[in-house]
Amino acid sequence: MPLLKRKAIKPVPTPNVDDFEDNTPVYMMRFTNEIFTNYEDYINRYFFYKQKNWQCETTGKSGLTYEEALESEHKEKSMVANNFPTQLRKPLLEFVQFQTARIDAVVDDAFAKFKNMYFLNELVTVAWDGTSYSAVIRKVLPEDEWTTVKNGASEPEEPGQYLVRVVDKRGRGIEDMERVVDCSLLSRERLAFNKNIIRKYVRECSAKESYIGAPWMVKSSLAKRYGIETKLPADLQVARESAFTKLKKRKGGVDPAPALAAAKKLKKEVAERPVKEGLGEVAVSVEVKPTIKYPIEDLDLEPGSIKEDEDSLLARPVPVKDRSVPQDSFEALVMSWQFMNSFSTPLKLSPFGMKDFEDSLAHTDTEHPSVMVAEYHSTLMNAIIQDRLKGIARPILAVPGGSVPNPSQTREERENSVMTDDDESMVDDGDMSVGGHDEYIQRRKLAHRPINERVVIVGQGWDEKVVPASRQGWEAVLVGLINELGSFEAIPNVDRILNHLVPNETSLKDDVEQLYPSLPYEDKVSILVFLVETAAGTSVVRHYMEECRQNLKDLRLQKFDINKDRRQLQSEWAEFERMEATDNKNAALEKASEEQRSAASTPEPSQDGDSDTHGVNGDLSRSESRQEKLKRQQMEREQQENRRNQDLLRQRALLKAKSAEQKLRYDARKKLSDRESALNRKEEQIDRDSRRYGIARVRPLGKDRFYNRYWYFDGITMDHGTDRLYVQSPSFLDLEVMRTSGDKNQILKRQKIEGPAGGLDELMRLHDQEIANGLVLERAARERKLVLEKERALDTDDEDDKDPKARGVVNGHNNHQEQVDESLLVQHIPTHWSYYDEPEQVDNLLRWLNSKGIREKALQTAINNNYDLIVGGMQRRHQDLVSILQKEQNRRSTRTKTVMASEGYLGYLNRFNK
Repeated sequence: MPLLKRKAIKPVPTPNVDDFEDNTPVYMMRFTNEIFTNYEDYINRYFFYKQKNWQCETTGKSGLTYEEALESEHKEKSMVANNFPTQLRKPLLEFVQFQTARIDAVVDDAFAKFKNMYFLNELVTVAWDGTSYSAVIRKVLPEDEWTTVKNGASEPEEPGQYLVRVVDKRGRGIEDMERVVDCSLLSRERLAFNKNIIRKYVRECSAKESYIGAPWMVKSSLAKRYGIETKLPADLQVARESAFTKLKKRKGGVDPAPALAAAKKLKKEVAERPVKEGLGEVAVSVEVKPTIKYPIEDLDLEPGSIKEDEDSLLARPVPVKDRSVPQDSFEALVMSWQFMNSFSTPLKLSPFGMKDFEDSLAHTDTEHPSVMVAEYHSTLMNAIIQDRLKGIARPILAVPGGSVPNPSQTREERENSVMTDDDESMVDDGDMSVGGHDEYIQRRKLAHRPINERVVIVGQGWDEKVVPASRQGWEAVLVGLINELGSFEAIPNVDRILNHLVPNETSLKDDVEQLYPSLPYEDKVSILVFLVETAAGTSVVRHYMEECRQNLKDLRLQKFDINKDRRQLQSEWAEFERMEATDNKNAALEKASEEQRSAASTPEPSQDGDSDTHGVNGDLSRSESRQEKLKRQQMEREQQENRRNQDLLRQRALLKAKSAEQKLRYDARKKLSDRESALNRKEEQIDRDSRRYGIARVRPLGKDRFYNRYWYFDGITMDHGTDRLYVQSPSFLDLEVMRTSGDKNQILKRQKIEGPAGGLDELMRLHDQEIANGLVLERAARERKLVLEKERALDTDDEDDKDPKARGVVNGHNNHQEQVDESLLVQHIPTHWSYYDEPEQVDNLLRWLNSKGIREKALQTAINNNYDLIVGGMQRRHQDLVSILQKEQNRRSTRTKTVMASEGYLGYLNRFNK
């Protein structure tokens, strides 16, 4: 129960139903189930619980509301209940009952007492012939049966010896692995038995009153369940009564028992409360919803009312599905394209766009073969051939860091590592595998088909020299390479491909050139994936990866220096702005002072002329003649003119000084601005180089609420890369998370509204079918394997007594026909890929994403960070298409059959092949 100032506050007792008439309005507290008959009492109690001064009784965390503390207790209790050994609970509670020491002392004593004490049917770890096994206690031997046993101690220790039986992974005992061992050879799991979990269990299951010397008391429900004595011993009862008597005297006769005091107070209030009129009216209880701290789980947000922005979209914009590429081959296609463009420098292959790559594989015109197809096949094969010419062993068929798909891997091993090497942030949020899942997921082996013997002749000498710059005969080299290095694990349909390229005994090398374009699309992709995997292990690629790692290390050091310079520049900017503000303030004060001086130095208009006009010469001094008066006035005018000239000179000097100061200030500001611009340019270049050298670090931008992944391949080696934002449907593990963590029907209903083109219902159906079929096949394969093992054992025992012709038949079964392909499995359904290729679609996607969800907040941030690259690539691609269209329109007069296209994959030019 949550604590307030380290004391438990008892809930308000439930009113007696007999004291009220029918239809009396009541108010119930949602998280405590307390019932109030008065709204004022209800709302006061509610705000009392909402104060952030409650403490979790189990963890001790404070500063919580009552509901938060209650939730913390439930979470901690659930963890303790799941981890703490069941057989140890009753003995521990019996030990704790009536203990008067502090919690730390009780925990220390309990740990010391039960550390080497084990109980019947308890799961333990036993040291058996130098190896640790999981075992169960079968019997606790009495002291008179202790003996020196094998693997035991020469002198048995307290508390003794136990008969244990080793168990398998499913907890079933192994009959022939049973032994008596000493307690020193036994141990419990560290996370299930330690002082911390004992402390939590004691706090959860017992309580202690506040007076000095109060004993720990096991909760009544648990005491009743385990049959633990609850009546206080005589000495503890006397001490309790004495403590309460002293406390009552000190508080002036107030009953110290909180529950009794609360009950008396409520009884008095009910007795004095007048019966209200209008009992037939129904009172509406007011429930104040707690404040939600965003972001939260995306699917917990209510659809339709999760955004306040009127410009937001309820349904996700529909992405485009590429019908020209089979969905089964799309992922491998993307990975192969990414590899060839990332390693374009060591492979000596000019980069090319994704759309051109797709079109080149779909090209079937034998009269005008695709130059791009010949180039990227030849460069991959040359990397392999060069290693063989140098005497290097066969390359490893795996990309360091996992940047290329391996057909022998399962989809779970590949779906979260598409072109990545250490992508911990995008794996499926922890261990999401289901029981038995990894046991039946393997790669299916297809049946072997005979290969035409002519294949060896056509491909003979493929590794004697590299493919020439003219790329003449590269198809025959491909046949030889596949025939020698290919396998069913690397190319599942390898025999079908070879029989297609070399169909009969009369086939020649020139025939292969004509037959390759007619290969099925998925076979072309399988060949390309195999070449990419094999080339990924060659020395030229490995050396380039080492070079990239070193470059990335240098770039990180440069980035560190840039950050240091930027902090220094920010400090200088702050100092410059402070000085500028001070100078401006001083200039304003000086200007005001100058205006005051000018006003003070301006003489009052002379009244002498007016006096002369009016003939008031009598007011002048008689001793002053007219000539003297004129002379004096002339001197005053000269003095005034001198002062005016001096003021003018001073103002010019001030203006000159101010101009010089402004120039210095401008130069200083320009210098700081230039430094800042240089740092920005340098940082942009470092970021660009980091993307270029981060060849194995491409990762998805994030996931939306329905676990769709979003990919952007920025194509740092070209102008616009893929010029698409790809969308990948949920993986097997994602579907399993949605299936087990929430209401499946509710998720599907919501997906039809917010993402109608996602096809989640079909994926869910196939997912359920896949799990069911996989488990059936797994069980059948195991049963058949056990039958074979028994038959083989019988066959071995009776081998000398049987007719050799009959050795293959045991109990009516043919051993050869019953051979089980242990790699049999159900292949995972491929993920579906689609894409956005218009800037408006990206903008609408951002409007659809909700930043209140955990996944979509991260995805929205990632898209915004790469927005200029994504949209810029789309715009440049559109400009290229417009340019191509204009060129086509300018040459419409030429017959199209005699004109070869100079753009796209047909006009591809490998600048390294010169």
